[in-house]
Amino acid sequence: MARAVSVADRWHRKTPATSDAPRCKCGTRERPYPSGDHGAEHRWAVRWRDTDGRQRKKLFERKPDAQRYAAEIKGDMDAGRYVDPGSGKTTFREVAVKWQAAAGVQQRESTRANVDRALRNHILPAFGDREIASIRRPDIEAWVSGKATELAPSSLETVYGVLRSVFAWAAGEYITVDPCAARSRAARIRLPRPAPKEIVPLSAVQLRALLVACPDRYRCALLVAAGSGLRQGELFALEPEHVRPGEIVVRQQLTVVSGGRPQITPVKSSSSRRTVPVPEALTKAVQRHLEAFPAGSRSLVDTTGTKPRERPVRLLFTPSTGGPVQRGPWAKVWAGIMRRANESLKVLEETPVPAGTSLHDLRHYYASLLIREGENVKVVQKRLGHASAAITLDTYTHLWPDSAETTRAAVARHLGDLFEQ
Repeated sequence: MARAVSVADRWHRKTPATSDAPRCKCGTRERPYPSGDHGAEHRWAVRWRDTDGRQRKKLFERKPDAQRYAAEIKGDMDAGRYVDPGSGKTTFREVAVKWQAAAGVQQRESTRANVDRALRNHILPAFGDREIASIRRPDIEAWVSGKATELAPSSLETVYGVLRSVFAWAAGEYITVDPCAARSRAARIRLPRPAPKEIVPLSAVQLRALLVACPDRYRCALLVAAGSGLRQGELFALEPEHVRPGEIVVRQQLTVVSGGRPQITPVKSSSSRRTVPVPEALTKAVQRHLEAFPAGSRSLVDTTGTKPRERPVRLLFTPSTGGPVQRGPWAKVWAGIMRRANESLKVLEETPVPAGTSLHDLRHYYASLLIREGENVKVVQKRLGHASAAITLDTYTHLWPDSAETTRAAVARHLGDLFEQ
């Protein structure tokens, strides 16, 4: 329903306030007499009723400004995108808190912790105390430029994603226009691109050196990582029932939220729920590991169901003290493995394991094996639990062989006779 929006002259009225009131020289034909507000700072008033029927008013010094604002208000009302101008005075911090409460229902605890860290460390110091309607696109572009000097591109992308989500949620309720939104790809806010990095898989010699250097308690974990491509959290969340003859079932991961205790949580995405075929020799190696290091039961919070619950968890791979593998202690174990592996490779005059190599590189090694054996991208995607084949290609496309000769042969076989005509 179309709504009335009027522009009124506050300085003048249609009838005189008293019988002897003179006409005003600056009055108009329709409103020739001075009012009690004559000479006030703002002459022009835009008046309208909002969607709840409340009377609203905004004052202007110049009539063209008032007419322009009235047209905007009427257009927004008629199009159903009207936002109470008073809502825009709410601070970004207040809106962010409300967004967190609404969005947090569907977020994992680790995601909520990451969002809270992004807001606290990077977003609220810049925008927290500002009225949300006052934040414009140039402000955000300047903020992105500043953050690009202190954050890695991938980290900035994550932090900016939180900022963009707050504005998208606020649009239509607190602001009329989302300053992060763009009508086209060309108009979007540009983030710095990460430098392209080609993954160089470990060699078989390097992998063997890591296995030899690994303490007995963790050697089977490295074998499973290299033979199944599991992520670190998926690997250290395995329980005996997840390892069957010729396959490993991935249904959960081990997560440690900052400042909290380890939990069993859902895997990264629905595509990460998978069953990975493995040689039976690998599952037999797991059985031998269990005979040497029986899985002890520890009570952990499990959030994989409809509601969190405490349950006894029997983990395959644990430190000697029992319980789940945690980041700090594991980093020390891995550093020792790397040091001993490189000492042995130096004696053999082989290429050392590169600095910065982590357990995740065994996942890359597994992917390289599949590609080398001719598996197509969809199979590799499925085995790794990637959300899309595009992710798999972005990560490993350089490992697929460039079959130039096969291409030439295919074209020659079907079109060769035409080339000779």
